[in-house]
Amino acid sequence: MAFNGKKVSVVIPAYNEEKAIAKVVKDFSLSFVNEIVVVDNNCTDRTAEFAKKAGARVVKEHRKGYGFSCRKALSSAKGDIIILVEADGTFDPEDMKKFLSYIEDADMVLGTRTCMQLVEKGANMGSFLGYGNTFVAKLLQLLYGNVRLTDVGCTFRAIRKKSLNKIIRKFKVGGSTFSPEMAIEALKAGLKVVEVPVSYRKRIGVGTITHGSNIKAFILGLEMIWLIFTRKSS
Repeated sequence: MAFNGKKVSVVIPAYNEEKAIAKVVKDFSLSFVNEIVVVDNNCTDRTAEFAKKAGARVVKEHRKGYGFSCRKALSSAKGDIIILVEADGTFDPEDMKKFLSYIEDADMVLGTRTCMQLVEKGANMGSFLGYGNTFVAKLLQLLYGNVRLTDVGCTFRAIRKKSLNKIIRKFKVGGSTFSPEMAIEALKAGLKVVEVPVSYRKRIGVGTITHGSNIKAFILGLEMIWLIFTRKSS
Protein backbone atom coordinates (compact mmCIF):
# COMPACT_ATOMS: atom_id res chain seq x y z
CA MET A 1 0.00 0.00 0.00
CA ALA A 2 1.40 3.35 -1.07
CA PHE A 3 0.80 6.30 -3.36
CA ASN A 4 3.39 6.52 -6.13
CA GLY A 5 5.88 4.82 -3.86
CA LYS A 6 5.19 7.14 -0.93
CA LYS A 7 3.62 6.05 2.35
CA VAL A 8 0.48 7.91 3.41
CA SER A 9 -0.52 8.63 7.01
CA VAL A 10 -3.96 9.90 8.05
CA VAL A 11 -3.87 11.66 11.41
CA ILE A 12 -6.92 12.53 13.48
CA PRO A 13 -6.97 14.75 16.59
CA ALA A 14 -9.86 13.70 18.81
CA TYR A 15 -11.63 14.84 21.95
CA ASN A 16 -14.71 12.85 23.02
CA GLU A 17 -15.71 11.64 19.54
CA GLU A 18 -16.87 8.12 20.45
CA LYS A 19 -19.98 8.45 18.27
CA ALA A 20 -17.99 9.07 15.10
CA ILE A 21 -14.43 7.84 15.50
CA ALA A 22 -14.87 4.20 14.46
CA LYS A 23 -16.71 5.18 11.29
CA VAL A 24 -14.12 7.84 10.45
CA VAL A 25 -11.20 5.44 10.93
CA LYS A 26 -12.85 2.78 8.76
CA ASP A 27 -13.95 5.27 6.08
CA PHE A 28 -10.46 6.76 5.76
CA SER A 29 -8.78 3.35 5.54
CA LEU A 30 -8.59 3.50 1.75
CA SER A 31 -6.25 1.25 -0.20
CA PHE A 32 -3.42 3.81 -0.43
CA VAL A 33 -3.43 4.65 3.30
CA ASN A 34 -0.60 3.00 5.26
CA GLU A 35 -1.57 4.07 8.77
CA ILE A 36 -4.20 5.98 10.70
CA VAL A 37 -3.17 7.75 13.88
CA VAL A 38 -5.76 9.01 16.38
CA VAL A 39 -4.71 11.43 19.10
CA ASP A 40 -6.50 10.98 22.40
CA ASN A 41 -6.57 14.54 23.77
CA ASN A 42 -7.72 13.70 27.31
CA CYS A 43 -10.91 12.00 26.16
CA THR A 44 -13.32 11.05 28.93
CA ASP A 45 -15.37 8.69 26.78
CA ARG A 46 -14.50 5.57 24.73
CA THR A 47 -12.92 7.36 21.76
CA ALA A 48 -9.52 5.70 22.20
CA GLU A 49 -11.04 2.23 22.64
CA PHE A 50 -13.24 2.51 19.56
CA ALA A 51 -10.38 3.95 17.47
CA LYS A 52 -8.12 1.01 18.33
CA LYS A 53 -10.83 -1.53 17.52
CA ALA A 54 -11.35 0.17 14.15
CA GLY A 55 -7.66 -0.26 13.32
CA ALA A 56 -6.04 3.03 14.31
CA ARG A 57 -2.83 3.56 16.24
CA VAL A 58 -3.74 5.70 19.26
CA VAL A 59 -1.33 8.16 20.88
CA LYS A 60 -2.00 10.44 23.81
CA GLU A 61 -1.59 14.21 24.11
CA HIS A 62 -2.01 15.38 27.70
CA ARG A 63 -1.88 19.10 26.91
CA LYS A 64 -5.48 20.09 26.32
CA GLY A 65 -6.24 21.95 23.12
CA TYR A 66 -6.87 21.48 19.43
CA GLY A 67 -3.47 22.84 18.43
CA PHE A 68 -1.59 20.58 20.80
CA SER A 69 -3.59 17.61 19.51
CA CYS A 70 -2.83 18.47 15.86
CA ARG A 71 0.85 18.95 16.58
CA LYS A 72 1.00 15.57 18.29
CA ALA A 73 -0.81 13.97 15.38
CA LEU A 74 1.53 15.44 12.78
CA SER A 75 4.69 14.59 14.72
CA SER A 76 3.49 10.99 15.31
CA ALA A 77 2.95 10.19 11.63
CA LYS A 78 5.42 7.89 9.89
CA GLY A 79 4.29 8.47 6.30
CA ASP A 80 5.91 10.51 3.54
CA ILE A 81 2.59 12.31 3.04
CA ILE A 82 0.46 13.25 6.05
CA ILE A 83 -3.25 13.98 5.80
CA LEU A 84 -4.87 15.80 8.73
CA VAL A 85 -8.62 15.33 9.17
CA GLU A 86 -11.32 15.83 11.80
CA ALA A 87 -12.74 13.03 13.94
CA ASP A 88 -16.38 14.11 13.57
CA GLY A 89 -17.29 12.71 10.15
CA THR A 90 -17.55 16.09 8.43
CA PHE A 91 -15.09 15.26 5.63
CA ASP A 92 -15.22 12.82 2.72
CA PRO A 93 -12.32 10.32 2.45
CA GLU A 94 -12.58 10.39 -1.34
CA ASP A 95 -11.30 13.98 -1.24
CA MET A 96 -7.91 12.63 -0.16
CA LYS A 97 -7.41 11.71 -3.81
CA LYS A 98 -7.58 15.41 -4.70
CA PHE A 99 -4.89 16.18 -2.15
CA LEU A 100 -2.63 13.44 -3.46
CA SER A 101 -3.04 14.65 -7.04
CA TYR A 102 -2.06 18.21 -6.17
CA ILE A 103 0.69 17.38 -3.69
CA GLU A 104 2.71 16.03 -6.58
CA ASP A 105 3.37 19.71 -7.40
CA ALA A 106 3.08 21.29 -3.95
CA ASP A 107 4.35 21.03 -0.37
CA MET A 108 0.95 21.43 1.31
CA VAL A 109 -2.63 21.16 0.06
CA LEU A 110 -5.42 22.86 1.99
CA GLY A 111 -9.09 22.05 1.73
CA THR A 112 -11.70 24.76 1.30
CA ARG A 113 -15.38 24.46 2.20
CA THR A 114 -16.46 27.51 0.20
CA CYS A 115 -17.89 25.63 -2.78
CA MET A 116 -21.50 25.56 -1.58
CA GLN A 117 -22.50 22.79 -4.00
CA LEU A 118 -20.27 20.52 -1.91
CA VAL A 119 -21.64 21.60 1.47
CA GLU A 120 -24.27 19.22 2.83
CA LYS A 121 -27.49 20.58 4.29
CA GLY A 122 -27.08 20.82 8.07
CA ALA A 123 -23.30 21.23 7.96
CA ASN A 124 -21.85 23.93 10.20
CA MET A 125 -21.18 26.41 7.40
CA GLY A 126 -23.77 29.18 7.57
CA SER A 127 -23.34 32.58 5.97
CA PHE A 128 -21.69 34.14 9.02
CA LEU A 129 -19.08 31.41 9.38
CA GLY A 130 -18.55 31.12 5.64
CA TYR A 131 -17.99 34.81 4.97
CA GLY A 132 -15.92 35.15 8.13
CA ASN A 133 -13.59 32.33 7.11
CA THR A 134 -13.17 33.83 3.66
CA PHE A 135 -12.47 37.32 5.03
CA VAL A 136 -9.76 36.10 7.38
CA ALA A 137 -8.31 33.86 4.67
CA LYS A 138 -8.04 36.82 2.28
CA LEU A 139 -6.35 38.85 5.00
CA LEU A 140 -3.78 36.08 5.42
CA GLN A 141 -3.35 35.95 1.64
CA LEU A 142 -2.85 39.73 1.46
CA LEU A 143 -0.17 39.80 4.16
CA TYR A 144 1.75 36.66 3.23
CA GLY A 145 1.16 36.44 -0.53
CA ASN A 146 2.07 33.78 -3.10
CA VAL A 147 -1.13 31.82 -2.42
CA ARG A 148 -4.87 31.87 -3.05
CA LEU A 149 -6.90 31.24 0.11
CA THR A 150 -10.67 31.20 0.67
CA ASP A 151 -11.09 29.22 3.92
CA VAL A 152 -8.83 29.83 6.90
CA GLY A 153 -10.61 27.38 9.16
CA CYS A 154 -10.67 24.18 7.12
CA THR A 155 -8.68 21.56 9.01
CA PHE A 156 -8.67 18.96 6.22
CA ARG A 157 -5.23 19.17 4.59
CA ALA A 158 -2.17 17.28 3.41
CA ILE A 159 1.53 18.00 3.76
CA ARG A 160 4.74 16.30 2.75
CA LYS A 161 6.73 14.97 5.72
CA LYS A 162 9.88 16.69 4.44
CA SER A 163 8.00 19.98 4.24
CA LEU A 164 6.47 19.53 7.69
CA ASN A 165 9.95 19.02 9.17
CA LYS A 166 10.89 22.52 7.95
CA ILE A 167 8.16 24.22 9.99
CA ILE A 168 7.03 21.96 12.83
CA ARG A 169 9.39 23.56 15.34
CA LYS A 170 7.81 26.93 14.58
CA PHE A 171 4.40 25.88 15.86
CA LYS A 172 3.39 27.56 19.12
CA VAL A 173 -0.41 27.50 19.12
CA GLY A 174 -2.09 25.03 21.44
CA GLY A 175 -5.67 26.11 20.81
CA SER A 176 -8.17 26.63 18.01
CA THR A 177 -6.07 28.98 15.85
CA PHE A 178 -3.69 26.22 14.81
CA SER A 179 -5.07 25.94 11.25
CA PRO A 180 -4.00 29.47 10.19
CA GLU A 181 -0.72 29.13 12.10
CA MET A 182 0.20 26.08 10.04
CA ALA A 183 -0.53 27.96 6.81
CA ILE A 184 1.37 31.04 8.01
CA GLU A 185 4.52 29.12 8.88
CA ALA A 186 4.38 27.23 5.58
CA LEU A 187 4.21 30.49 3.62
CA LYS A 188 6.93 32.13 5.71
CA ALA A 189 9.18 29.16 4.95
CA GLY A 190 8.56 29.55 1.23
CA LEU A 191 6.62 26.31 0.86
CA LYS A 192 4.31 25.91 -2.11
CA VAL A 193 0.72 25.90 -0.81
CA VAL A 194 -2.41 25.27 -2.88
CA GLU A 195 -6.10 25.05 -1.99
CA VAL A 196 -8.74 22.65 -3.37
CA PRO A 197 -12.51 22.43 -2.73
CA VAL A 198 -13.72 19.60 -0.49
CA SER A 199 -17.09 18.25 0.56
CA TYR A 200 -18.39 19.22 3.98
CA ARG A 201 -20.98 17.23 5.92
CA LYS A 202 -23.08 17.56 9.02
CA ARG A 203 -20.97 16.45 11.97
CA ILE A 204 -21.69 13.36 14.04
CA GLY A 205 -22.21 14.38 17.67
CA VAL A 206 -21.95 17.86 19.17
CA GLY A 207 -19.13 20.28 18.39
CA THR A 208 -17.16 22.17 21.04
CA ILE A 209 -15.57 25.12 19.22
CA THR A 210 -17.87 27.16 16.93
CA HIS A 211 -20.78 24.79 16.37
CA GLY A 212 -24.07 26.64 16.65
CA SER A 213 -22.58 29.83 18.08
CA ASN A 214 -21.85 32.95 16.05
CA ILE A 215 -20.38 34.59 19.14
CA LYS A 216 -17.77 31.84 19.55
CA ALA A 217 -17.05 31.99 15.82
CA PHE A 218 -16.61 35.79 15.99
CA ILE A 219 -14.21 35.54 18.94
CA LEU A 220 -12.22 32.82 17.19
CA GLY A 221 -12.07 35.00 14.09
CA LEU A 222 -10.60 37.86 16.12
CA GLU A 223 -8.01 35.51 17.59
CA MET A 224 -7.06 34.38 14.09
CA ILE A 225 -6.70 37.98 12.90
CA TRP A 226 -4.50 38.78 15.89
CA LEU A 227 -2.33 35.76 15.11
CA ILE A 228 -2.00 36.76 11.46
CA PHE A 229 -0.80 40.27 12.30
CA THR A 230 1.47 39.36 15.22
CA ARG A 231 3.14 36.42 13.45
CA LYS A 232 3.83 38.66 10.44
CA SER A 233 5.99 40.94 12.55
CA SER A 234 7.79 38.16 14.41
